[in-house]
Amino acid sequence: MTLLLCFSGQIGSGKSSVSIAVADALGWKRTGFGDYLRAEIVRKGGDPASREALQELGQSRVDADPVAFCRDLLDFGGFVADEGFVIDGIRHVDIYDILEDLASPATARLIFLQAGEIVRAARVQPRRDHEDLARAEQHRVEAELRDELPERADAVINAEISFDEVVAACIDRAKTWS
Repeated sequence: MTLLLCFSGQIGSGKSSVSIAVADALGWKRTGFGDYLRAEIVRKGGDPASREALQELGQSRVDADPVAFCRDLLDFGGFVADEGFVIDGIRHVDIYDILEDLASPATARLIFLQAGEIVRAARVQPRRDHEDLARAEQHRVEAELRDELPERADAVINAEISFDEVVAACIDRAKTWS
């Protein structure tokens, strides 16, 4: 079975770092919503480091045409339906559902990386946009992350354990599902 492995989690949970390590270990292509949106912002002449710009563009794409948004993301990442593929940055249940449909015949699975506020704040501190964390977490694009996505996830992984343990747990899950 071919797998589309999707990652979700709140800001600072480790989605990007973990998904990169997992994709590398499995030899799969990977992309993220943040990667795609940053490229779009650069193309439009904006600041790709602005979390607010990322959230606004992402939400506008979700509101305007979520299917086209997901197709564009898959195209951007070079998705091929019969190859394993990793996506990070799932923030809406509906977006996950669309990706699941578009990826067919690949099977989609969602991993939610769970980390508490103190751990996430410490991880975000070195980032250029760390002072924007409080505003960013209140944006409507983040709303489903706290409640709906963890319940929908095929696996919830404690992202407060060591990075290597998180990556290993994700790889183990992926191998079980493949």
